[in-house]
Amino acid sequence: MHVRHAILASLLGCTVVACQGPAAAPAAQPAAEPAKVAEPAKAAEPAKPEEKVAVAEKHEAEEGCIYADAHKKEGDEADCPHGGAEGTPNSGEPNHFGAAFALKEAKPLGPILAAGKDALPKDAVQVSGTVDSVCQKKGCWMVMKDGDQEARILMKDHGFTVPMDTKGKPVVVEGTIEARTFTEAQVKHLEKDAGKDPAAASGERTEYVLTASGVKIQNS
Repeated sequence: MHVRHAILASLLGCTVVACQGPAAAPAAQPAAEPAKVAEPAKAAEPAKPEEKVAVAEKHEAEEGCIYADAHKKEGDEADCPHGGAEGTPNSGEPNHFGAAFALKEAKPLGPILAAGKDALPKDAVQVSGTVDSVCQKKGCWMVMKDGDQEARILMKDHGFTVPMDTKGKPVVVEGTIEARTFTEAQVKHLEKDAGKDPAAASGERTEYVLTASGVKIQNS
């Protein structure tokens, strides 16, 4: 009896297995992505130098230049250029600087200035005296004395200069005379040009100024 049951159970098991068919294959796993090849590292770019904007150099005008107006008329940005060679005499006339004299005879400077600023001649004059000091940067001005009177000699339009080693020499100058007030900045500039301490100067200064078209320095 038991044997029959066992046989039947075995047959039923085979039938069930046959009906179920073959076992389903396991689901296919997605194919693994190919490994990415690492890109070669880019070489670090060299640091760019800081860009600099080119700025045209501009000569700044010197504060207090006594010739500023003359250079502005000429369109020169450098109001008071200094340096370079000293004054060169006119060819054929030693010790004469600037234009040739138009007047025939020189008068002493002292009496003209002693008469006062209201009596100054309106026209050009030719005067004589002694060189008391000279601009020590280029010779672009000098102070002329006659007795106890003195005048500062400026070269017309800053057009010429005189030697810087002429102190004490007799001089004849042709030009126009006026009383002129220099600003404190101009006074300091003049003191610096003379080789003095500009810090020691303060306030405005009024002087007699002779704007020279020509200068003749004697050998003494």
